[in-house]
Amino acid sequence: MTQVNDSKGVQAGSGNVQINLFVGEQPRGPVVAGSIPQAPPAFQPREDLMAQLRAAGPGVAVVRAVTGLRGVGKTQLAAAYARECIDAGWRLVAWINAEDIPGILSGLALVAERIGIDRPGTVLETIGAEIRNRLEADGDHCLVVYDNVTDPDAIRPYVPAAGKSQVVVTSTNASALALGKPTAVGVFTEQESFDFLAQRTGLSDRTGAAALADELGHLPLALAQAAAVIRAQHLTYPVYQERLGSKSAGDYLKPTKEDPYPRGAAEAILLSIEATTPAGEADLCGGLLGVIALLSPDGVPRDLLYLGESQDVFDVGPEAIDEALARLSGASLLTYGGGDESSPSVTAHRLVMRVVRERHARDGTLTVIAAKAIALLAAGASSLGEPWQHRSAARNLVAQVIALTDHVAVGDAADDETLAGALLDRRRWASRCLYELRDSAAQAIGLGVPLVTDCSRMLGEDHPGTLTSRNILALCYLDAGRVGEAIPLFERTLADRVRVLGGDHPDTLRSMSNLAAVYRDAGRLGEAISLYERTLADRVRVFGEDHPDTLTSQSNLAAVYRDAGRAGEAIPLQERTLASRVRVLGDDHPDTLRSRNNLASAYQAAGRLGEAIPLYERTLASRVQVLGDDHPETLTSRNNLASGYQAAGRLDEAIPLFERTLADRVRMLGDLHPDTLVSRNSLALAYQDAGRLVEAIALLEEAVVGFEQVLGARHPNTMTARNSLARARAQAGQQSG
Repeated sequence: MTQVNDSKGVQAGSGNVQINLFVGEQPRGPVVAGSIPQAPPAFQPREDLMAQLRAAGPGVAVVRAVTGLRGVGKTQLAAAYARECIDAGWRLVAWINAEDIPGILSGLALVAERIGIDRPGTVLETIGAEIRNRLEADGDHCLVVYDNVTDPDAIRPYVPAAGKSQVVVTSTNASALALGKPTAVGVFTEQESFDFLAQRTGLSDRTGAAALADELGHLPLALAQAAAVIRAQHLTYPVYQERLGSKSAGDYLKPTKEDPYPRGAAEAILLSIEATTPAGEADLCGGLLGVIALLSPDGVPRDLLYLGESQDVFDVGPEAIDEALARLSGASLLTYGGGDESSPSVTAHRLVMRVVRERHARDGTLTVIAAKAIALLAAGASSLGEPWQHRSAARNLVAQVIALTDHVAVGDAADDETLAGALLDRRRWASRCLYELRDSAAQAIGLGVPLVTDCSRMLGEDHPGTLTSRNILALCYLDAGRVGEAIPLFERTLADRVRVLGGDHPDTLRSMSNLAAVYRDAGRLGEAISLYERTLADRVRVFGEDHPDTLTSQSNLAAVYRDAGRAGEAIPLQERTLASRVRVLGDDHPDTLRSRNNLASAYQAAGRLGEAIPLYERTLASRVQVLGDDHPETLTSRNNLASGYQAAGRLDEAIPLFERTLADRVRMLGDLHPDTLVSRNSLALAYQDAGRLVEAIALLEEAVVGFEQVLGARHPNTMTARNSLARARAQAGQQSG
């Protein structure tokens, strides 16, 4: 029968249909996910537009597309409706910043976490599809806001097609109207402009207000900037308008087709910046605003900004940072969002961010601000710990790195080798982090490919950073099941590391182990064994027998011995590894549990089921307790226990476990993922053992087609499945004869 590869996570879980949005105990009160902006001062409710959003009411499915130019208040309108739904006790109110696919997937992951359906190791696209399905089945009094959609097709797979949930989409892109009923948001009316200015400034000069509003095109964002300066400096409308006329942002800040804004908007923002960062305070207020403008428009956690003290970025404590943020918020240059409960976030309007960035570019200070942002992100990564233990925080940091990369072009940093190298380091960290999270292989590869290209061009093909980036990309290809692309990349990286770093360098030995693993995955066991043996010998010589890397090599070699039918060599090696890990790491360390699972697999391969099954059961119980019920390695234990039950003839216990594994792999990884195909093949063999030949043949036919499509006609898994299908058909023919 097909065995489960110990080193790969297996997705397992209930295959039953779950139609309740919330699992387990119903949450008390509304569940809120995402950073919903707070109401700004003198917020104009715009009741006609709010009435359109309320029109459907709860219990009726609706998708509302809110469109208009930047700065007209689309986000604030949607936020007001979201806050209203929270106050009304709606079951779910989710806010997803949808400017790009990583932001959409991260937002959906946070929703899954809030409603209790997040599963470590599950691809985020699958999580998003499950949220959509649950909203379709049980979405009454549930609201999801997709803010700042730039590509309507990116959110289309996650917008419910039926049911009773409500979705609000904000976008400057007119094509978003195809998603649902339109709500067009324009600039303020004359009365709204006057009411807003009067409330914010305390001035009742209707003539002056009208002239200023005309100058600013009645754009709410620009009016907010003007009102903040007028109030702070006790100006009149004419005086402010005169100062506004002295500014000329048009020399370096040109409106674009994708990001237009009325005349006067950029000048108003510049006046606000100058008024908020006078001499002596520019280092803090200006520095904070500059860093925030380079990071994610989804928001920057305040905890991340606080790290600036330890990195000499801001050289002040949290209290001073909070005071500066309050000053910037009072000037309408920043807003506070919900963020994580433990770390509220702050953000700037995208137009404000653009003005700030281009101002720094004109002044030649963009790289200075970028260096501060990079230092903060490095500090955030250092304080994070293991990404899988803090998944939301890890995704947020990755989003910050992606935004910084978008805002600081490679060419902007090219003249500063230190800055360029630091930016590549952050991108490399983000690439590795996505690989370790194992929930968005496509995103990891999308980040890794341009990273390798930029490293090769800027650092050179042989630079250690280039080699590390290439190795991470190869791992991402392997994780995505793209073995044909992973193997040559691993081979090239190993050869280059031997040449550049030497045969005993830790990175070289790591490459050797990675190449052995991919050979094993491809069924090239002879080459895998040779490389594993060489790696183990070198690690014993370089690191010693008890080093974690040495123990990993020992376990890997034992596993491939088992695959090759050399159980007599595999078992003592696994027993020695387990004993060492218990002594060095403790009984419940994840590596110790991995060794216990691998030893059980070796016992099973040797036919020692009486020892294998209790060890499988013990490992599963420990992994549930230590790692959680849905951790990938917990699911591996469940699948391996099913194979042990099958080998012992306990099919009534094995088949339900295999069925659950297959159902979850189809749902979480897709129908053609290599792990899904292995599960389908394993379940088919269990059906065959139980005499359920019709079901076995149907599954094996699907498995053969899938293996051929994904791995090729001559891959060992393909040939094994094809042989199993032939035997099942022959057995069925004998029974019918």
